[in-house]
Amino acid sequence: MINPITEALNSIKDNKSRSILSSLGVIWGIFILILLLGVGNGFKDGIFQLFNSFAKNSLWIYGGQVSETDLKKSAAEKLIVFDIKDIIIIKDRFKSIEAISPELNYAGNTLTSHEQNITYPQIKGVLPDYFNVKIIKTDEGRLINVLDNKEYRRIAMIGKQVADVLFPNEKPIGKAINIAGTYFTIIGVIEKGSIFTQNEQNVIYIPYNTFYDCFNQGQKFNTFIISLSKKTDASIFENEITSFLSKLKGFSSKDKKAIFILNFENQVKAFDKLFTGINVFMWFIGSCLLLSGIVGISNIMFVIVKERTFEIGIRKAVGAKQKSIIWLILSESIVITSSAGIVGLFLGFLFIQLINCALSSFFNDKDSIFTSANVDFPVIIFCLIILIFSGFLSGFLPAKKAAKIDPIEALRQ
Repeated sequence: MINPITEALNSIKDNKSRSILSSLGVIWGIFILILLLGVGNGFKDGIFQLFNSFAKNSLWIYGGQVSETDLKKSAAEKLIVFDIKDIIIIKDRFKSIEAISPELNYAGNTLTSHEQNITYPQIKGVLPDYFNVKIIKTDEGRLINVLDNKEYRRIAMIGKQVADVLFPNEKPIGKAINIAGTYFTIIGVIEKGSIFTQNEQNVIYIPYNTFYDCFNQGQKFNTFIISLSKKTDASIFENEITSFLSKLKGFSSKDKKAIFILNFENQVKAFDKLFTGINVFMWFIGSCLLLSGIVGISNIMFVIVKERTFEIGIRKAVGAKQKSIIWLILSESIVITSSAGIVGLFLGFLFIQLINCALSSFFNDKDSIFTSANVDFPVIIFCLIILIFSGFLSGFLPAKKAAKIDPIEALRQ
């Protein structure tokens, strides 16, 4: 095996220009494949990192309007709303629920002020469990806790945008703000968050009990959120709670307009399928480019066989077997293809590192939809296997042709 490889290296050395030009197709194909996979992984990791803003096994349930009913005729056209008793009943009924919270939205004038600074944020009343479903963190201070809600404390968590407007030159923690005529003490400032939670920057959260105690909004709401235990199948649970709510509120379980359920697990699966499709497409594009390089090397190998016809004739005349002739041509093809592929891999990784350096220099947003470009180690191994196979494939037909050369005809050339 060593002798044919040595001869292949000598042949490449004697024909540098031809070898380099024939290698360019493979170099370009591997380079593009590595680049596409690296960038694709960067986007995938970025998107799934954004999903960390929500509990993995969670549901968002929105009340709608009854359009079908075979339970209570009086429920026709009725708006579906909930109250705190419904939340208690649901939590007692389904043991797989780990966290549940309503989401009350203030419907009046949300004028909020501190001294001369004013803003108009969203005002939401929630239970402490809310932050176990929607993963919100604070830059300063703390989250709303159970005692805040139990003791009707007039405290508030504010978004970063609200803090910047109301407190441009001072720390907001411990300061009082006026929300629609009622004073609240700030206990926390919400961190910037991801693009999925940008609206949190203009939101003020207050405890659920405090909300309905301070504002004349009633105790009805049309949205609540749930997180489930890891072992619970969210799709099965979705059907179960739909059936339960249909009986509780008097609408048909087949009524698509009565309630709307956003299953976060299904959203993640949809994105996962999307990126699987994108990954397959990228492999297809890279493989097509690599195939064009393989065809180019195969053509060059046919030329090499033609040039070395006389030499092959002498080898066969002195007793060389067909296997040795085939290995002679295959070894040169494999060496050219593998060398070109390794160069393509190196250039691809070098370019990926340049992309990562540029991103870290110009884009410091930790919640970008693109993280760092990267290629998994198993993919590298697979690419190397492809390269060796490509070398075999590109040299196989020329090698078969060389092995069938008749020694007498070859010596006449």
